[in-house]
Amino acid sequence: MHDRGDTIAAIATPVGTGSIGVIRVSGNKSFDICGRCFDGSAGLADSPHGTFRHGRLIHPASGEVIDEVIAAVFRAPHSYTAEDTVEISCHGNPYILREALDIIVSLGARHAEPGEFTLRAYLNGRIDLTQAEAVNDLIRAHTGYAKAAALAGLSGRLSGTLGEIHSSLLDLLALFEASVDHSDLDIEFQSSREHIISITTIRDRIVKLLSTARAGKILSGGVRAAIIGAPNTGKSSLMNLLLREDRVLVSEIEGTTRDTVEDELNIGGIPVRLIDTAGIRATGDSIEKKGIERSLAAIENADLRIVVFDSSRPVSEYDREIFGHVKDRDCIFVLNKSDLPGKFTPVEFKKEFGRNALALSAVNGAGLRELENAVREFYFSLGVNPSTDTIVANTRQEERLREAAGFLDKAISAIESGLSEEFAASDLRKARGALEEITGKTSGDAILDRIFSKFCIGK
Repeated sequence: MHDRGDTIAAIATPVGTGSIGVIRVSGNKSFDICGRCFDGSAGLADSPHGTFRHGRLIHPASGEVIDEVIAAVFRAPHSYTAEDTVEISCHGNPYILREALDIIVSLGARHAEPGEFTLRAYLNGRIDLTQAEAVNDLIRAHTGYAKAAALAGLSGRLSGTLGEIHSSLLDLLALFEASVDHSDLDIEFQSSREHIISITTIRDRIVKLLSTARAGKILSGGVRAAIIGAPNTGKSSLMNLLLREDRVLVSEIEGTTRDTVEDELNIGGIPVRLIDTAGIRATGDSIEKKGIERSLAAIENADLRIVVFDSSRPVSEYDREIFGHVKDRDCIFVLNKSDLPGKFTPVEFKKEFGRNALALSAVNGAGLRELENAVREFYFSLGVNPSTDTIVANTRQEERLREAAGFLDKAISAIESGLSEEFAASDLRKARGALEEITGKTSGDAILDRIFSKFCIGK
């Protein structure tokens, strides 16, 4: 955690050559530092909030012109960081941007750490911790739904829901505290049954939020979809078809894929991380065995399994073994090679395994749309709509919510066991603390460092 009195600076646009590059400067000395290397029609220190000034960026010692620029002035508390801020738009030459940043640092600014501008926005009370995390999610969103969920988080949708739960918990805790403080008086502020109903209502709201955690984490990291099956069923061809490129080597020789291969794509607004796996079969090849071990691990760790069968041949013992591995998990069953004479149809698959299967050809693309729709339907089967629902976005938030729910369960147990109200009140206070960690009302430096270290420099 650095000194908040420092003025910080960073290049805020991506690395590389572009039409425009932006240097962001934030802190009490922003106007003074930038004013000493900016030569324009009007000074920055006297410019009103929201003013854009055209001028030249110059070296303060030599007067050398570095670039022709636009300087934007944002006065506290109406900037991104809630501090005095200047954003200088230069031509997007990396050399010019680096030279300009070096000059600004030489005049008294400090290089910003990853996420430090957003950290200051949080520390200055402009956003809470869930909104700060949503900023990073928005930057990294690869699909429309991921963007919608991040924007909802940034707008305070999750913060608002947590605020309502927190307020209800505070009201309930106040009753317990009053009862404990006045235990010498014969006053019942609320009956045990009413206490349990109130705590259960709060816990149920938390449980409802927790039910969105899986969908939220999938939006951030993508649906981990493992393509699995026996050798030579067309798994790699299917991956190439979904990606619309020859990403994976395809061969008629069994056992060509010896390791998992991963890539990302967007299916109907849902981010998907495809994992092509080695064909599962008995083998004496030590390298292929390791690939099969990784395939089995992918089955365990995937959100969804796309299980591929070869419809041009009868069901094999390996097909049955693979089905046994996945039958109780989330799966889409695919009968590939529908372009060839069929020996195993969806109807026969239903009779054999009791499950529905899609006919598909990785050669001509027949059935691809149905497969993509099935992947999309899997996501929405989780019961969450990213465009409208409040979503728990990451593991940190989920863990704190689980803690809060656990403490509320303990409070209910204490009341049901006839223990003193002090025991339940202690659990309620712990539940409150867990909720407050989510939004950052109470957060240690280690937590903040872990969150903001994942940001890019300049944000």
